[in-house]
Amino acid sequence: MTDQEICIIGGGIAGAGAAYALDDADVTVYEMDTVGGRMASRRREGCVFDFGANYLELGDSDLESVIEDAAGDVAVEIESPVEQFTANGEIRTGEIPQNTRWTTPDGLDGIVRALFENSGADLQVGVGVTRLERREDDWLVTTDESEHAFKAVVLAVPGASASVLFETAVWDNPVREELAQVVDEIPYRTMDTVALGYPFEIETDFFGLLSEEDAYDVAWVSNEGHKPGHVPDGSGVLIVQFGPSWAVTHPQTSPAAASEAATDRVVELLEDDRLAEPAWWEYQRWGDAVPTHGPDESLREATLEDDLALAGDWVEGIGRTRAALRSGLRAGRQLRQVEGNDTK
Repeated sequence: MTDQEICIIGGGIAGAGAAYALDDADVTVYEMDTVGGRMASRRREGCVFDFGANYLELGDSDLESVIEDAAGDVAVEIESPVEQFTANGEIRTGEIPQNTRWTTPDGLDGIVRALFENSGADLQVGVGVTRLERREDDWLVTTDESEHAFKAVVLAVPGASASVLFETAVWDNPVREELAQVVDEIPYRTMDTVALGYPFEIETDFFGLLSEEDAYDVAWVSNEGHKPGHVPDGSGVLIVQFGPSWAVTHPQTSPAAASEAATDRVVELLEDDRLAEPAWWEYQRWGDAVPTHGPDESLREATLEDDLALAGDWVEGIGRTRAALRSGLRAGRQLRQVEGNDTK
């Protein structure tokens, strides 16, 4: 595929997976916001913390070989365990499978960046795609800066953005309208995340705490100090992710109220009154965090007839980073097969 120009729309883990699979093509990636998507990491007071997806867990030999090849030089294992806590705050050890969990010293988005760098793709950050037009032998992709023709396209943006592009696309194929409707109707669970920063180290035997399903309004707590390179000596950072029920019962919560609730929960769970007064906090509501199902496989396959492949957790119908990576790899490999090339 060395003579083919391919466009990937989206700079998250799905787009990075597609770029990796298309490393022998002439690939341009457009990312309107931040590389990494919900795997984007944040930095404050000398600390690095993973604010959306908190780590990458693979459990798949194909995915593991990809990460080893593309990000083996930067990926580090989080060695401390993940434990479970109950509705009354009791921490139970040995309940959670201890699979390998990955990040990088510079944050989880370092894995995404490594995939792009390994692929050799031209990554253009801050450039959004506003329109797609299917022509006889190619796609005309319009960005907020220019127009460019590509042989094929991988659409690896969040579902809401994909739905808009389907709705406005000039594409004479009945699947366009059906996809616009189906993707727009995918239900999502909303997740609220709070980062709490402290001027002292936080000692725990575990890296993360996962709640029993639907047992508590908090779904996840992580101690970022267990991630190599993330938190300097003398500092501490906790990440608190509320479960979907929190967003339902607190639809209009303020960032300050969410941070106060998160602070109260970590004081209770970790039994440490010092945690009641964080030095700083950050809050994010992820509106389309967890898709509960995706489009039928027949729709995904139909787009390939026009050299368009789909990728993202919404395509898989499950809100997991490994699912988004898997879909990106599949999208890139499908385009290679369409063009009669061996898969990577």
